[in-house]
Amino acid sequence: MRVNAPLDRSTRSVAADWVELHALFDESVANEQSLIRSQAVQREPDHGSLLTDLDAEVVDEEILEPENDELSERVYEELAYRERVLGALYPFKLVSEYGKWSLRRRAGISESDGAAHRCYISCLLISSIHSELLPTKSDHDVFKSSARALQVEAYLTAAEVLGGRAFWFGSPRPDGSGMLKAIQDLASSMGTAVAPEARPLGLSANAADGTVDIVAWRPFLDGQAASIVAYGQVASGRNWTAKPIKSFIDGHFLPWFAKAPSHKHIEMLFVPFPQHHEQQEEKGKDFRVVASEKARLRENDYGVVIDRLRLTELMARSKVGGLYDKPEYEQHEEYVETWTTGALAYAEGADAVA
Repeated sequence: MRVNAPLDRSTRSVAADWVELHALFDESVANEQSLIRSQAVQREPDHGSLLTDLDAEVVDEEILEPENDELSERVYEELAYRERVLGALYPFKLVSEYGKWSLRRRAGISESDGAAHRCYISCLLISSIHSELLPTKSDHDVFKSSARALQVEAYLTAAEVLGGRAFWFGSPRPDGSGMLKAIQDLASSMGTAVAPEARPLGLSANAADGTVDIVAWRPFLDGQAASIVAYGQVASGRNWTAKPIKSFIDGHFLPWFAKAPSHKHIEMLFVPFPQHHEQQEEKGKDFRVVASEKARLRENDYGVVIDRLRLTELMARSKVGGLYDKPEYEQHEEYVETWTTGALAYAEGADAVA
């Protein structure tokens, strides 16, 4: 298995992802003992960069140092938080036995559950590929197609955000259209915007999508302007904070319209990890309270962040909501399932790719 051991500097969210990854492949090692043993191996001067022997003996009692106990408690709290938020939509089940905890796969009972589980696992793999947990070369097919996999997940959930419709605007688009044609198609679909016949003066002939990957809107029966519109950006990598969508919409996207869809709009950011993924512990501060306040501040720059937990919640609704054309939905769904199969094979050390 290619998964890296969690590093001492890892946040509780990264370490929880590590446990979830192991639960995908071998539930017998997705537990507190394995996590602690991995930390002990990391501290050995000659341990190497990868932990490949998680099936070895049970960790010795002397390894159970206070800092390991603290890490275990934080990871348990994180896993419990994810399970508490998502309930049956969480693809894992946290089990406590004899004072120790472990993580097990959860069977999906309904169609919605299954869709949510698949969405969560694909996001887990995407975020792990773009971090140190599942090292992947940038020229590998699994890595190169991971951004498109997240784009699909974002598109298939975006309509549920407003209970309306969604448009895939990010380049490359499924139909291969250029910027002007995409603006014209979007305006036609929305009915509340007017697109130009030619590229407006001053705008780049090489423009791809104006940093807007997803457009979602809630149409009204009267078809009048001033509908509820949201513009979304999809960020699969670690540089997701580099270009907030709010900095680009007014100068790089809306000028493409002769008449914009609305005067006011909502910004969204789709990411494959929890919002608090990079958050470090603050001594004397409640982690969840700090995370909530950081999310409040984050909205000022990035709009509404649709993270892994929210994507999973929305996907459960999307699967049965009927807001998408069924053949198109199934085609996109198949793409992500194929990608996930390839990513899992890669993580297991196989040569199969998506």
